[in-house]
Amino acid sequence: MVRPQSKRRLTIAAAVGLACLSAIVAARHAGTMLALAAEPEAPKKLDPAAWGSDHVGQGVPAYMEGGECLFCHRNDVGGEWQTDKHNRTIRDAPRTEPAMEALAEDPGLKDFVDQVELLMGDTRAQRFLKRADAYGKVDLLSPVATFGRGRRARLEETDNPHWEIDTFALECAGCHTTAVNPETHAFSTVALDCYACHGVAPDGHTEDAKQILLNTVQPDSPAVVTSICGSCHIRFGKSKSSGLPYPNNFVPGDNLFKDFQVDFDVADDETLNPADRHVMHNVREVVVRGNESMTCLSCHDVHQGSSAKHRDLPVVNSCQHCHSAATPIKSHKRYQVHSERCQY
Repeated sequence: MVRPQSKRRLTIAAAVGLACLSAIVAARHAGTMLALAAEPEAPKKLDPAAWGSDHVGQGVPAYMEGGECLFCHRNDVGGEWQTDKHNRTIRDAPRTEPAMEALAEDPGLKDFVDQVELLMGDTRAQRFLKRADAYGKVDLLSPVATFGRGRRARLEETDNPHWEIDTFALECAGCHTTAVNPETHAFSTVALDCYACHGVAPDGHTEDAKQILLNTVQPDSPAVVTSICGSCHIRFGKSKSSGLPYPNNFVPGDNLFKDFQVDFDVADDETLNPADRHVMHNVREVVVRGNESMTCLSCHDVHQGSSAKHRDLPVVNSCQHCHSAATPIKSHKRYQVHSERCQY
C-alpha cells in the first residue's frame, strides 16, 4: 500500500518526467526556435572590395579546356558531368524535350522548331537559342517555355515571336557560358566549363592539388568561395565597369566585389523569393559581416548536384528562408523562384 505522501512524490516525479519528455519532443519538431536563440550577433560591417584583385581591363587568360580536365578526372567527375546542371546551363535541343514539343504544337511557332539548336534553363523556365553567324554568339527566341506539374511546357510571350540578336550577349552570357570576352561579349564555350569555377589550372596542380581552386584537399577562404559561386548565383547588381548585369571578365580567385556592385540589403526584403533571399543572406554574412562559418559548399555538392549535406548542419536564421520555425524541420515553405532579370 502506497502512503499519501509517497503518492504525492510519485505524482510530482511523473509530472516532471512528462514535462521533460514533452520538451524533448518539442525540441525535435521545433528545434529551429531553440537554435536561433543561441545564434551570435553579426560581426561589424566589412568592405566587400577590401581584399584581392580582379581581371577587369585585361583579356581572358589562357585556361585548360574541360576535355583536358576530364581526361584525368574521368572517374571522379566524368561519370556525372554530362548531367551536371552547370554543364547543362545551355544544351542541345532534341525534339523530344517538352519545350520543343510545345513549340512544334503551337500553330504560330512551329516554323521556328527547325531553327532552334539549343535550350537554356531547366525545371522552371527554358529559352530557345540558335547559333549566330559570329563566333561565340547566339540568338534568343522571344517566347519562353515555363513548366507546371507533370513537366508539361507552357509557352508565354508568344505575341510577335522573333529572334533577339543582342539580348543573350548583354544579359545572359556571363552566367550561362564560359570565358566571355569583355570587349565583344562573345563566349568561348557553351555552358559552364571547369574553368568557370576552378579557374586557371597551373601545370603543377597534378602533383599538388592545393594549387587548384575548390580542391578537396585544402578549403579555400569563404570569401573566395562566395565570389566564385556569387559570380553567377547573385541575380542582382551590375558591373561597375561595363554596366552589364553580369561580372566583367571574372576569373575564379578574383574578388567579385571589386567591380560587381550589389545592394546587400535585398537580403532583408521579405517579399523576395526565398531562394534568392537565401543566396543574398549567405553572401552578405560572409563578405559584409565576416561570418565565415558557412559557405555555399557547406551545403551543396556541386558535382553531385546535391544539397544533402545541409541536413547535418546546425539550425540558423537562414534556415527560415525555406523552413518555418513552427513546423518540423523536414517540411519547407512552398514558393516560386522569380527574378525580374532572369524572367523566372
